[in-house]
Amino acid sequence: MLDALRWIGYLLIALIVFVVSVFAAYRLRGPSPAQRDAIELLQKDYRPAQGSNAFPLLWFMSYDVPEGELDARMTSDVAAVSNGLVAGKVMATYTPAAPRLSEAAGDPSRLCDSGAANCLAKVTADPQAMRSTLATYPVMRAREKSFEKTDFYWDDFLADFRAPLAAHPGDAQRVWLSAFALEYVEGNRGAALADVCRNIGTWRRLRHGTNSLIGAMIAIRNADGAVRLLAEMLAASPADQEIPEECNIALRPIEAADVDRCGEMAGEFAFAQSTLTFSAQANASWWERAQAWMTFDSRQSNGWRAEQYANYCGEAATVRMLADVPLSADTLPQITHRAECVASAVGCMLADIASPLYVDYDARTLDFAAHLRLAATLLWLREAPTQEPLAQRFEQRPAALRSGQRRSGIDPAASMLFVDNLYRPSEPFELPVASP
Repeated sequence: MLDALRWIGYLLIALIVFVVSVFAAYRLRGPSPAQRDAIELLQKDYRPAQGSNAFPLLWFMSYDVPEGELDARMTSDVAAVSNGLVAGKVMATYTPAAPRLSEAAGDPSRLCDSGAANCLAKVTADPQAMRSTLATYPVMRAREKSFEKTDFYWDDFLADFRAPLAAHPGDAQRVWLSAFALEYVEGNRGAALADVCRNIGTWRRLRHGTNSLIGAMIAIRNADGAVRLLAEMLAASPADQEIPEECNIALRPIEAADVDRCGEMAGEFAFAQSTLTFSAQANASWWERAQAWMTFDSRQSNGWRAEQYANYCGEAATVRMLADVPLSADTLPQITHRAECVASAVGCMLADIASPLYVDYDARTLDFAAHLRLAATLLWLREAPTQEPLAQRFEQRPAALRSGQRRSGIDPAASMLFVDNLYRPSEPFELPVASP
């Protein structure tokens, strides 16, 4: 009996020595070479070197700030938030340090929805009512011209869970879509088509040129709304309606930039670093500080998180996205299955929990590319008219207008093109198409 207990003791000691050795080895090693490469990838500066940032305009969209002062006031707000965070302030919400526009208190229900479904029909039913409604939004309406000249959407606030995460256009996109629809109904079809296509093109640029995951989703939603309005205009236009060059530019073939997510994932990585850095509190006991040290190592945890995030960023990710191939949470590497997880158990589990959440955002980006291809198909159908049935013509579209193996088609009875969404498969994206 004593011999058995002695051997059990030896085994326990050996196990403890083994665990301690593995812990020490991985703590001393830190991130692997591949993980260090991933960290470097996600710490690159993806901010566009040239162009105009849309963030200040959208941040102050509902506020009374002259356009010539937007950048300076943005710098002031960023500094104020940074100083507050350094001082330890935690605020539930941040809003611009400026008075709100009186028009921001208007009733947006009278405008087209930013999803733009049936916008043209709403305006056609009562053009005068829409004309009167738009007259109550003079500043937001005028700012559309400045918006369409922006090139990227960069959040300069600190990467911190207490700081603002995005700038939203508020009711401005609804104002702009309503104005485009009214322009079309009043007979300026070419100008209206050009305006809505410039809006699509701007949101398309901003979706790529951003370090904000939320900003990317805002851009996708607003671009989708503009695409729907464009489709309504095209369906109502005569066959010989000239298509402005702005539409060919906005709906050009999908490029690497349209599916590249490095900027937004770098922003998420910086955000995660700020929220998951453990620090010993002055009033923490020695045992609490010891537990934190034993279960979390920020250096190794950053390596794991970067390794996971790199699945959504880089050359391999771009090739996959251009082929319309989604990631699956089941195929992502599991950090918790590795011996190195001993070096930072909490960080290991957090990395495995966080990464699958971004699969849905990958799907939304792929869906957006599919929506753009479907809209471009509308232009192609107008450029290549034949006597063949519409469904047959749709199947003859070139490869550049197809989105992987996902289901797409045309419902001749409803005069609708559709393509399945990956994010919400039960809700296909639909666009009206003129019957031949």
